[in-house]
Amino acid sequence: MVLSSDLSWIVVSDLNKAKDFFTEVVGLKVLNVSEGFGWAELGGENGGAVVGLAEESPMMEGIVAGGNAVITLTVNDADKMAEDLEKKGVELVGEMMEVPGHVKLQMFKDQDGNLLQIVEKLD
Repeated sequence: MVLSSDLSWIVVSDLNKAKDFFTEVVGLKVLNVSEGFGWAELGGENGGAVVGLAEESPMMEGIVAGGNAVITLTVNDADKMAEDLEKKGVELVGEMMEVPGHVKLQMFKDQDGNLLQIVEKLD
């Protein structure tokens, strides 16, 4: 069961330049930065969904800057959801990734090849 959809993210070629663009030009504010993971989260003044910025990385298996936006779906159990998706014939992309103490992540594709991601919050 999907609990919520709170985050959409894009891949960028330079995390710091993208942060500057989305804060100074677009007007979002920085909510969280994890430079070790090449990640930043931005939001609006009144809240709402979070915009994630992920710096391009070989770990992303062909996902390149300027080529996508990824919708995330928050679930209670990412392992079970991934298993259920596979049983239904859904193509999983890559392996389950875990940011210790924070999240578990699994990418998958819809019938048109659009990327989505299930997220289990660990903290």
